[in-house]
Amino acid sequence: MSTTPPGQAQQAMQPGPMVVTEKAHRLPYYHGLLPREDIKLMLKRDGDFLIRTTEPRAGQPRSYVLSIQTAEAKEGEGVRHFVIAGAAESGYCISKTKVFPDLPSLVRAHHRVPITDDQNFILRNGINRQGWELSHEDIEYVKKLGEGAFGEVSLGKLLYRGDKVDVAIKMAKLEALTKEQIKEIMREARMMRMFDHPNIVKLYGVAAGQEPLMIVMELADKGALDSYLQKNNVSNEKKLEMCTQASYGIDYLHSKKVIHRDIAARNCLYGGGKVKISDFGLTRDGPSYRMPPTKRVPIRWLAPETMFTTTYTYKTDVFSFGIMCWEIYQNGSEPYPGFTVAEVNVRVKEGYRMPLPDGMPSDLKMIIDKGCWSTNPDERWTSIEIAKKLENMTGIKMPDPGPNSDLGPKFSRETSRSKRRNKTKTNTRLDSKDSCEQNAPMSRFSTARSKSKLD
Repeated sequence: MSTTPPGQAQQAMQPGPMVVTEKAHRLPYYHGLLPREDIKLMLKRDGDFLIRTTEPRAGQPRSYVLSIQTAEAKEGEGVRHFVIAGAAESGYCISKTKVFPDLPSLVRAHHRVPITDDQNFILRNGINRQGWELSHEDIEYVKKLGEGAFGEVSLGKLLYRGDKVDVAIKMAKLEALTKEQIKEIMREARMMRMFDHPNIVKLYGVAAGQEPLMIVMELADKGALDSYLQKNNVSNEKKLEMCTQASYGIDYLHSKKVIHRDIAARNCLYGGGKVKISDFGLTRDGPSYRMPPTKRVPIRWLAPETMFTTTYTYKTDVFSFGIMCWEIYQNGSEPYPGFTVAEVNVRVKEGYRMPLPDGMPSDLKMIIDKGCWSTNPDERWTSIEIAKKLENMTGIKMPDPGPNSDLGPKFSRETSRSKRRNKTKTNTRLDSKDSCEQNAPMSRFSTARSKSKLD
């Protein structure tokens, strides 16, 4: 530890360009870009600490931040954050007079000396990176697969538990993203961390220690389900298997008390003979979620009560599952062929439902007609009832949750026949306007019959 004249200390405290040094990268308690929501989960006891980076802001350099749990408030509410000023060339400091040559020296000093002169905060226990926080050096880029909502999607390999596994990597340059976009990416990854099921796409983790930000997921070698159906001649037997597997994935999500909110063939992956639910950007905690009416939504997959009220429940996913079964048996076709989005919005609320394909088994038609597409959401079946019915139909055993799921191998929930809940009011009206977009704000549609003609 060294003491410098005021002028030198002030100069050292100016943030420099955000360059993650090798020494910082090697620190077990360095976490890179880490949202405050995750910090609250990690820091639990007085003196628990970690080092992270600030979020990127246009025209502003990024800095290291020391986050510490203090005893002055309850768990999750007493976390304090201190910007670490300086750079590798000039040294690092938190106070105005104490400058250290590197981050480890700063941390060692504040194991004994309070972080600031007026607050008795002592660093006691460094919180190491979690299993889902991946290192860039363990990820190997192979080739680009396409473009996603926030950046490139690539094929790669991950060193995972001693083996190299094929993975899909979503890569994003943080400087090109807004704060809200970064928050959304990390929120989706945080949601996926609690899922472990054969019919849910697996998240291996997030590499956020340096640029670019990487979200590393299981690779489904056949790609998106809708594209696979469009390009391949899939038997009706295999399609029933796909519907069954999807129902198992949806039921698992509901057992975790989350609503997917965007169940569709385009948001499922197919690989290894399994359908895997993916794309959790709209997923929210249940049992209900009220969405601002100006947000864009996938109208063609929505339940009527959600069109009316902008409120989502588990039964919204059940309705959407019926639409997805139609997609599967129609080889990945878009639902409501010949209808504009505005017409779908009006007709579905009036009670219209698509004719079910001829190749669909009568028992599955009954499940969709009676269990998925009832106008009253309380009359729809629960996801567990649908999954159990399909299990009996197909003989395909419902898989147990994986070892990383806190549900464990056994779980049970009440069915809609034993308890009616999640009642949804349907008297809210939406604003008037037309649209022919696939995903459109619900506030742009009228409850009156559309004057648009069929295409």
